[in-house]
Amino acid sequence: MDSIGVLMTCPMFDYLEQRLQNRFNLFKLWTYSSNTDFFKNNSHSIRAIVGDTKIGADAELIDSLPRLEIVSSFSVGLDKIDLRKCQQKGIRVTNTPDVLTDDVADTAIGLVLAVMRRLCECDRFVRSGLWKKCDFRLATKFSGKPVGIVGLGRIGSAIAKRAEAFGCPISYYSRSEKQETNYKYYSNIIDLAINCQILFVACALTEETHHIVNREVIDALGPKGILINIGRGPHIDEPELVSALLEGRLGGAGLDVFENEPEVPDQLFGLENVVLLPHVGTDTVETSEAMADLVINNLEAHFLKKPLLSLCRVCKIDLMKCKEKGIHVLHTPNVLTDDVADVATGLTLSVLRRICKADRYVRTAAWKKGNFKLTTKFRGQSVRIFGLERIGLAIAKRAEAFGCPISQLGEAGLDVFENEPDGLEQLFGLENVVLLPHVGSETVETCKARADLVVKNLEA
Repeated sequence: MDSIGVLMTCPMFDYLEQRLQNRFNLFKLWTYSSNTDFFKNNSHSIRAIVGDTKIGADAELIDSLPRLEIVSSFSVGLDKIDLRKCQQKGIRVTNTPDVLTDDVADTAIGLVLAVMRRLCECDRFVRSGLWKKCDFRLATKFSGKPVGIVGLGRIGSAIAKRAEAFGCPISYYSRSEKQETNYKYYSNIIDLAINCQILFVACALTEETHHIVNREVIDALGPKGILINIGRGPHIDEPELVSALLEGRLGGAGLDVFENEPEVPDQLFGLENVVLLPHVGTDTVETSEAMADLVINNLEAHFLKKPLLSLCRVCKIDLMKCKEKGIHVLHTPNVLTDDVADVATGLTLSVLRRICKADRYVRTAAWKKGNFKLTTKFRGQSVRIFGLERIGLAIAKRAEAFGCPISQLGEAGLDVFENEPDGLEQLFGLENVVLLPHVGSETVETCKARADLVVKNLEA
């Protein structure tokens, strides 16, 4: 097959490029100074295109290659491919579904936890030394909050499964009602937004879903609402989103995609109620390799005339002294279980997927200079919990929803420290840690519940 010409439209993933180079006659479009000369000399040699979410295959490119037979996209989205033109010319199109579902769903949950529990803001608070001056403010609870999902396909369903582990009621909007699920269906996205607090956008980008999240949807979600987009940037009317965040009409947003990547609205950089990622929802080593393998396998299947694989945790009380004096010690256990388990999961996702580092990467405009490096997959990782009681069991429940078996510390997510808030300086420069100022149970809802329990204990 080394004589078959394959055109790679832009730099993607070294592993993919090397495999293509070893298997086919690879042409790298970005290495040629003149596209005109390139096509003049090589157009008849190219029988396949490999594109991605940046550069796919538009009508002009397709028409320039008379022997083109197949377009294999290193992505699940097909919005950068002129599907109508491919259909007209009988050109086959493949993508990489399924293999990236878990990573995108993990990213979605990581984003909502990062936004609602202010994990990246907490990390900046600790690193800047502010914890020595004051406590961090209360955040907002995620567990149990109503979740709405726009697009209940593979990724939307995976997000729903994870959110269910946090006790969140699920509803969705889709082109049609799914008979295989018991989630509440809304035939109107505005009705969905009115009836949820967190709205995940997980649908495919089409002409119909362009700016599907507009001012009306954002206002329906409201000032306590959280918008998470792991779909495509153009799903959201970006100027309206920025306006709503600046005016307080929307509570917060977690964004992995933007309308004109890598350009990100400057107004977002100074906001603490947003978490910004440089389109890294699928960017783990494991998934990128699986996607690359699927691209190669589809190409090989095509040229061998085989079926295609993817056609389109009381430590400040002297308990011994209390026991000695006959003093009853009461605390507030159950009401904080969910919040602490949420933070544990959020920390794990933030560390493995480097969410806070990615947020800084976007805010400092580094994305314009190059892609963010690959991170580590959470789905399926072995999880060891020391203390399988209330909180440990709640963490286990959440981790199981990510397909993690419960049983070398290369990285760390820390919410508690030995001599709080001192002695953390050596950690500030490390990018493989996420540092929180002991805020595991610090949400408005849980603090109120704890206060109520304290008062009731005193009254009793």
